[in-house]
Amino acid sequence: MGTFLSVVNSSSLIIAIPTIISELRISFFLAIWIIVAYSLALTVLTPILGKYSDIVGRKRLYSLGYLVFLAGSIISFAATGGEVLLAGRIIQGVGGAFLFSNSLAIITDTFKSVELRGAMGVNAAILAVGTSIGPLLGGILTDVTWRAIFIFNMPIALSGYILSKRYIREVSPGGKGEIDGRGALFLSLTIVTGIVFLTVLPGSGILSDVTLILLSGLIVFFALFWYQERISPRPILNPGIMKNHVIAVSTLALVMASVSRFSVILLYTLFYQGPMRFSALVAGILLIPLAGSMGVLSYLSGHLKEKFTDTFLENLGLAMTGIGSFIAAAMILLRLPYLLFIVPMIIIGSGNGLFFTPNSTVIMLSAPAQLRGETAGVRTLMINLGSVMGLTIVFLIITAMIPPGIVDAIFLGLGQAVSGAYSSLFYTASAIVLLVSGIISFIPVPLIIGHRGRKE
Repeated sequence: MGTFLSVVNSSSLIIAIPTIISELRISFFLAIWIIVAYSLALTVLTPILGKYSDIVGRKRLYSLGYLVFLAGSIISFAATGGEVLLAGRIIQGVGGAFLFSNSLAIITDTFKSVELRGAMGVNAAILAVGTSIGPLLGGILTDVTWRAIFIFNMPIALSGYILSKRYIREVSPGGKGEIDGRGALFLSLTIVTGIVFLTVLPGSGILSDVTLILLSGLIVFFALFWYQERISPRPILNPGIMKNHVIAVSTLALVMASVSRFSVILLYTLFYQGPMRFSALVAGILLIPLAGSMGVLSYLSGHLKEKFTDTFLENLGLAMTGIGSFIAAAMILLRLPYLLFIVPMIIIGSGNGLFFTPNSTVIMLSAPAQLRGETAGVRTLMINLGSVMGLTIVFLIITAMIPPGIVDAIFLGLGQAVSGAYSSLFYTASAIVLLVSGIISFIPVPLIIGHRGRKE
């Protein structure tokens, strides 16, 4: 429940953007930041709260996450202006960070090694489905009112709090010491500046004043964070985690897979609403083959360990994702009908499903028990950074060929803006995005084989 609540809210509000702009009379810029603010808070706080949970225990922080999320949902539901809605979304992101930073660690603490893969499969299936059906769910609820998106969250958050207090057992925290305040501050500033930089880069260009200022700030904050980590007796990110080659390689593969997954989902969402001129709701419905196959294979991959190694499943998943992306690119260039797009969507979704469960299991089982919260936090940080990088790749390629105003019009539900020459360019840009996504999927395969293949 916590995983679903956290991930579905990353994308469910995108469909409601045109309605929110019209009803609250806010700018497009503020509307986009209402979307980004949630992921930003989630990404910044997850590694910090993951480390904190190793010190004070996971159950209390996890249960608190539901209450914080409920408060953010109530504020967002009652918002009468864009600024209040933005505040509510930030509070939701804080609650999501409490949930996301502890969920995998709690699962790993609870299940034995053999059972863990099945539990990870369930969690990964929920993660995959929640990520993919967000736009569909948002479209259905927005047909009633965009505020219904936040009403939908409330009973889940309240039930999650009650059930977590009753059924989740606390494991004695094994971590020691306190949180490094300076390290947490510099890490937060680095993440915030980096995400803002990646978000504005496609629309501003690499040589604009805003981009150069953000890039300079990113370099400064990262240097301060790096220095603080080296001198701190209790670094916010334990270097021992990434010194473990299995975790390091698995995390790199996770970033690449996240870049590929998010770029494909976003690309399809834009493509269906752009040159194919479907409504936002229909575009969400058309993504069901991708979401469904991802969810099913995420669950099944947790039960395939008896026949296949984690390395085999991860590499097969990455290869299927890459091949599916290449096929989809060819179909777009050939202007084939939607029904045929179902085939590469199922291949891509199945590949994602096969990859994420064994990858999560390997990362969490490779981490010492006293560092599981921190490891889960780093894992979530990398997933979110991969998603932002995927967004950046999509918009860099599309805006390099199509005026940004046309892309904005697609987000606002004005599919008719993509016509004539722009429609042809959008087809080409979409194919390029899928080709790049496919290449990115293949990059980690030799690394996984080289560092883990001989050990299994």
